[in-house]
Amino acid sequence: MIPTADLEYFLLSDRRVKRFISERIRSLERKYIPSLHDESFGLGEILSNNAILRIFIEEIVPRRLGIKSTSSLKEKVEVFFKNLKKTNVPMQGGDNIEDKFSKIMSDVDRFHRLRQEYIIARTELSARREAGFLSSVLRKLKLRAVLYMKGLLYRLKQINTGGGLKTYRITNKLYSIDDFFDNFYKPMLSNYLNSLAIVYVWETKEKFISRLLRNIPANIIKLVIGASRSKRWFIEVGDIGLERRGERYYLYTWIGPFALIELLNDREQGNLFLFPNFKVAVPFNVAKDKIDIRPAVILDPPSLHPFLSSSATSERSICFGKTMQAYSNISKRGDVTALLTALEMAVNLIKEGYVHGASPYRTLSECGVRKVDYDYLKMRGIRVTNIRDKEARELLKRRWKVIL
Repeated sequence: MIPTADLEYFLLSDRRVKRFISERIRSLERKYIPSLHDESFGLGEILSNNAILRIFIEEIVPRRLGIKSTSSLKEKVEVFFKNLKKTNVPMQGGDNIEDKFSKIMSDVDRFHRLRQEYIIARTELSARREAGFLSSVLRKLKLRAVLYMKGLLYRLKQINTGGGLKTYRITNKLYSIDDFFDNFYKPMLSNYLNSLAIVYVWETKEKFISRLLRNIPANIIKLVIGASRSKRWFIEVGDIGLERRGERYYLYTWIGPFALIELLNDREQGNLFLFPNFKVAVPFNVAKDKIDIRPAVILDPPSLHPFLSSSATSERSICFGKTMQAYSNISKRGDVTALLTALEMAVNLIKEGYVHGASPYRTLSECGVRKVDYDYLKMRGIRVTNIRDKEARELLKRRWKVIL
C-alpha cells in the first residue's frame, strides 16, 4: 500500500499524461500561433486581412523583381516598399496606429481568445490546489483506500482489531492501472491538464508575441487598412501595378510608346505608326485561395488600337482572336504564375500581334495615331514591335534601310 499523495505523483508522471500535455501544447500553438517560428508572423496576420494585397506583396512583386522565393515575409515587405513607385491608397498619417491595428486584428483575435482561456485556466489550477484528483476519484467510487501492486489496484477494507487499533484487508481486485487511468482518472484530469497547457503556452509565448506585434511597420498597417476601406486605388511597384475599381482588381503594366509597321493595308504598307503608352491589365479576384482570371483589357486607352473595340468605356477588352483559347487555358489554372502569364500574353498581343493571320478591328491608319519615319523612332529609342512577321522584317529593311 502506498499513500494517496504518492499514488497521485505516480499517476501524474505517467507517460500518457506527459504525452497528453505535449500534444495539447502543440495543438494550442497551432490554433493561436500558426506561424510561431516565422519572425514575420505579425505581417502575415495583417496581410491575411486583404487576400489581394497579400498575393501582390508576397508572391507577384517578388517574382517580378526576381526575389528568391525563400526570402522571409519581412524581406519581401521591405523590397515592396523600397521599390514602391507611386500609390494613391488613402494612408492618413494622423490616425492612431494602435487603433487601426486593433481593427485589423478584430478578424484574427486569436490572442485575445488565448488570454481569456489563460484566465480561466489559472482559475482552474487555483481551485485544484487543495484537493487532489485521486481523492476525488476515490470518493466517486466510494473507496476509502486502495492497494497498488504489480500493475493492479485492490480494494482495502478497514478492520477494527480492538484496543483502538485498525488495519486494512484486501477484499477484491478492482482494476488494472491502465483501466483505472483511462476510465476514471484521465477524464477528471483532462481539464486540469488542458489548463496546464494553456498556462504554459501563454506564459512562455506572451513576450515573443508582444515583441512581434510591436515590430510591425506602421506603413503596412496603413496600407492594408486604406486598401480595404477604399473602393478605388492603385499601387505601382517596379514595372507592374495593382489597381482596384469597385469590387474588381487589375494586375497591370505600362508598356511604353511603341511603333507598328503596316502589313495588312496595301495602300499604307511599310508605313510606321507610333502608339502611345498603354496600360495593359488583367482583371482578377480571389475566391477560396484560387485566382479568378478574366479576359485582359486596356485601362483608359489613350488611342485606338487594331485589337480594341471603338467603345467609349474606360475599360476595353482586348481581342485575342485565334489565341483566345490559349489565354483561356492559362487562366483556368488560377494561380500567380497563370496571372503573370496572362498579363504577358496581353502585352505581347498589343505590341507584337499585328501580323499576317491576325483579325483586327481596323488597320493602323484607322487608329488615329501619328505616322512617323524610322529616324524619328531611332532618335527617341522607340522600337518597332511587330517584326516577328517575316514580311514586316523585309519591309523594315527595304523601306527604311534598317539592319536587323
